[in-house]
Amino acid sequence: MLTTTTSRSDQVSGLNSRAFSGTSRQVFRRFREEDCDLALWERALPAPAALLCAEWVSDPGFVDLDVSGEPGPALSATLLKHPLFTRAADHPVAHWILDDVGFLATVFTDLAECGKVRVRLSKVSDHGCAAFHIDNLPVRLLCTYAGQGMQWAGEPHVRRTELGLRGRTTEETNTAIVPDAAHIRTVPTGAVALFKGRLGTSGQGHGLIHRSYPVCCSDHSRLRLVIDPAGHAY
Repeated sequence: MLTTTTSRSDQVSGLNSRAFSGTSRQVFRRFREEDCDLALWERALPAPAALLCAEWVSDPGFVDLDVSGEPGPALSATLLKHPLFTRAADHPVAHWILDDVGFLATVFTDLAECGKVRVRLSKVSDHGCAAFHIDNLPVRLLCTYAGQGMQWAGEPHVRRTELGLRGRTTEETNTAIVPDAAHIRTVPTGAVALFKGRLGTSGQGHGLIHRSYPVCCSDHSRLRLVIDPAGHAY
């Protein structure tokens, strides 16, 4: 049987915003708190699912998934039409991933208080958003099924006034925003990060400062699930 483990919860404190992490999805309950910018469910993927995701990310013929809809039977039916999942009924591991995507979409809809979502499952082989930034939307969910997850830094270790390139290189910008690289944290593979953007309900209107994991070659390719409220500009 494919299972994931759940148990503890702990807080990462900040000045005006907070991040919570735990090995139970109950950590998402903290997301509704006004000054919570990140709720991180630290889980490990079942080994068969991790292996299949690694195979997908190394497949040169991989086709990205990008669909929108209301979580439930309709969205599941749409997902089943994608090449990744057309044979999921006869492939228990692919079916687990399909169910996980659907489950996370439902969780997101509840916490983001939105009716419809945009779901993307993509193979990413470049730097993505290499500079530390805040997303210009209310809330986002990220889960990296294969490869390294996004990187972020807690409130005491960031300089929000330094956000933006301002004619600097990406490296110069990142150093200005997070002066001490020792405080940069990486979301583990398989973990689920739910975080607020500029339009979130954080008391200070902060949003989580984060960036894509730095890559140097195709060996750092990753399989990334992104769930957003449908209809927002990104």
